Amino acid sequence: MIRYSIIKKLALTVLLSVLPLNMVLAQSTPTKNDEADAALISPVTQIDYAPLRILLATQQWRQANEKTIELLLQATGRAKQGWMPPESLKKISCWDLKTIDDLWREYSNNRFGFSVQFPYFVETGNRPGRLVDVEAYQKFGDRIGWRNNGDWIVFKEDLNFSLDAPTGHLPAPRQEYQFAGGRLEYTTLAQTMVSCGLVTYTPPQPSIIP
Repeated sequence: MIRYSIIKKLALTVLLSVLPLNMVLAQSTPTKNDEADAALISPVTQIDYAPLRILLATQQWRQANEKTIELLLQATGRAKQGWMPPESLKKISCWDLKTIDDLWREYSNNRFGFSVQFPYFVETGNRPGRLVDVEAYQKFGDRIGWRNNGDWIVFKEDLNFSLDAPTGHLPAPRQEYQFAGGRLEYTTLAQTMVSCGLVTYTPPQPSIIP
């Protein structure tokens, strides 16, 4: 009986000494998400893209779109001003732009993202870095659901924040006061996509008249 009591006390002592250690180890051991989030800090701008990843992973599309605009403002050095002139979009680092695009593509199963929008931008007659006729950009807006009944939608209110939205519908970086759907800004952004290698683009060859 005494022997059993001693063994029981020893077992309890061992258990109490091991449990706190296991708890500490569990708390201090990095998870896969922790490691992934650590890799989302830009080596160029030091901007943390983990909050965007979390919003996208939980399919909070509206909040993710707003966070994307916020991150673009930070990445272009325009956070204080709260708006982005076209020239600033030429200065965004490729790492930051690619990270935003990769996250949108990954968590939407390739339905959303800047590089997802780009083929529709070109197919509707637009050219990266060069303004063409307004009708071409309007067709682009029609194609990805940024226009409705012949007019540009109110982006913060009338966007479709779900996976039922047209392919390429999000993210939508257009600012509310921009006319013509932010045509100049998006055309500049498209050129940055090409320069950063997010997309490939071959300018159309002029037709030769015999």
